[in-house]
Amino acid sequence: MNSLKEVLKELAINVEKVIDEGLCNGKIQSDAEVYFRWKVDKFKYTDKGITESSARGESISRPTWLRTSSELHESLRKSSAYASALEQVIAVFPKSDKITRGIESFLSKLIHNRLNESQFDEAGTDNLINTLIKELNEEPVRYGAEIELKGIVLQPERIDIVSGATIRQPKIEDIEKETPRSILGGHFLPQPSAILNIEFLGRHANEIQKKVEQAIAILRLFRVGGVSYESYRLYSDSIIDLMASGTVAFTNTFTALETYLVNIGDEARLKKFWQKMADSLPKSFFDKGIAKTDYTTIAYNRYCDALLHNGILERRISNAVMGLEALFFKPDGEMQELAYRLRIRISKLLGLFGYDAHEAKQKIDDAYGIRSTFLHGGHLDYKKTKKLELKYKDSKTLLLSILDYLRISIIVNILIPKEKDEFIDLIDDSLIDRKKEEQLMSLLSWTKEFVG
Repeated sequence: MNSLKEVLKELAINVEKVIDEGLCNGKIQSDAEVYFRWKVDKFKYTDKGITESSARGESISRPTWLRTSSELHESLRKSSAYASALEQVIAVFPKSDKITRGIESFLSKLIHNRLNESQFDEAGTDNLINTLIKELNEEPVRYGAEIELKGIVLQPERIDIVSGATIRQPKIEDIEKETPRSILGGHFLPQPSAILNIEFLGRHANEIQKKVEQAIAILRLFRVGGVSYESYRLYSDSIIDLMASGTVAFTNTFTALETYLVNIGDEARLKKFWQKMADSLPKSFFDKGIAKTDYTTIAYNRYCDALLHNGILERRISNAVMGLEALFFKPDGEMQELAYRLRIRISKLLGLFGYDAHEAKQKIDDAYGIRSTFLHGGHLDYKKTKKLELKYKDSKTLLLSILDYLRISIIVNILIPKEKDEFIDLIDDSLIDRKKEEQLMSLLSWTKEFVG
C-alpha cells in the first residue's frame, strides 16, 4: 500500500489532470465578478496619522471560479483517487473526527489553487499535504491577522515588537485593496492610523480573535489612547478550520476619542511592555467568554468606557473615577471620607512614580466632585466649566490626567504580588510609617519601567 503522502499526491495530480483537460476543451470556464477598489490620488502620513487622503472608487472585473469549483468538487469526490485518499487517511487516523472535513477541505484547496495558478505548484501541494497531516495529528499550524488600528500613530516606519508581532505605518496599498462589490459595507475609504500584524501557532480561529483583543488591550495601556481596530483580516495555513480559510473582515464602530504617538525613542519600552503584559494581562481583559468581575477587570472596563464611549465630559470623567474607586476602595467598611481616601492614596502612589503629588491630589478632588455631581443627576454648568478651563486651560486636560492615573494604577495592580486590601493598607501605613514607605517603594521600584 502506498504511503499517505503518496496517495494524497496522486489525488492532487488527478485534480490537475481533470482541470487541465477541462480548460483545454473549454468545459471549464470562469465567470466574472466585479470588484471595488479605491485609487489613491493623495496620501500623507504624519505624527497625527493620515492627515491628507483623497481617492476615487474604481470597479474592476475579475474572473471567479466559485461555480466551477463547486461543480468540480462534486465530480472529483466520486473519483477513485479521492476514494483511495479517504481510505488511507482513515487507516492512518482511525480515531480522528476531522477526517471527512479534512479530506474535503484538502480537495477544495487543490481545486482552488489549480484554478488560480497558471500551472501545477508542486511545492504548494506538498505544503498542503504536510499541513493536513499536521492537523490530523492535532499539531498547531500558522494563524495570523492583519489589523487596521486607530488611536495609535507611529513615528518609526515599523517596529518589530516581539517574534510574531509587528506594527507599522499604513501605506497606499493598504487603502487600495480590492473587495468584491457584493460585500456590503466594504467600500468605505479606510483611514487606519497604524497596521498591526500578529502570527502564532494555533489550532482554531477563535484563538486569533483573542490574540487581537489581547494586543488591543496591551496598546491601550501603553499610553492613554482609544486604541481599537477599524477592521482586521484573519488568515491561516489551516485546511480543516473553515473559519480561518481565506480572508475574513471584521469591522468596529468605536471612535478613537484619544490618540497617542509612539516616538522613535519609545521602541525599546514598547517591546519590553508588550512582553511583560502578554504574560501578565488578566484573560478577562480580552477574552469575552470569561465572566469575571474582579476589581482590576472592573477598573479596566471603566477605563475603556471613558476612552471609547463618546458623550458628555462628566460621564467620561465619572467612568474614570469609578475605575479608580474599584482599585483604591475596600469593598467593606469604607463608607465615609471617600474623596479624601481616594486622593490621598492615589497621590501617594503617583508621587513615588515622579508625579507631583499635590497636583494629582487636586485633580482627583476636582474629578471626584464632577463624578458626584453627575451621579446625582447634575452637570457642569457654565460657571463650573469656565472655572475648570481657567485651571486646566481645557477641561479635557483633567480627563486625560485622570485616565493616565487610572492606566498607571491598573498596570501596578496587575504586576504587584499583593491583594487589593493588603496593597491599600500598605499605602495608608506608608503615610505615617517610614519603614512601610520603604516597603512600598521597594514593591513598586521594578514596575516603573512599565508605567512610563
